Amino acid sequence: MSMPLSRQPPEHAARMFPQRGRRALDDDSPTAASPADLPQIGKLPRLEARVIGAIAVFAFEAVEGSRQVAQLGRWITADVSDELREIRRLNVERRSLYRDSRRIVPVVGRVRITSPARWVTEAAVVLLTPSRARAVAMRFEVIRGRWQATSISVL
Repeated sequence: MSMPLSRQPPEHAARMFPQRGRRALDDDSPTAASPADLPQIGKLPRLEARVIGAIAVFAFEAVEGSRQVAQLGRWITADVSDELREIRRLNVERRSLYRDSRRIVPVVGRVRITSPARWVTEAAVVLLTPSRARAVAMRFEVIRGRWQATSISVL
């Protein structure tokens, strides 16, 4: 006669996998993970407006074709890199069809920064170009102990 299998994890599993059952980082309850649980994140400085503005300019230039997406490498995730490369490819193709060889140089206008969760920063940057204003929306999250953009939209 066989014994029925238990659905409960063995008692030693809690010691082996302490992250199971832990609440999300953005939960402010006393049982949530604290910066003491993640020492490399606890010392991480906040993103400054000048840094976010520079990243927005670099992303805009990458999309327009005057900068390589790889130059944003440490600041963006692989998914964002793939998206920017695809948009860049389309823009470069469009510009070659219209024989448009102008280089657009943006200037950072206003930078708005919010922090919807403890380890998340969202920003909207207005870039001023000679012909019009452009917006760049970005979301930064702490990944492996540093800030990385998980989403960038150049509008």
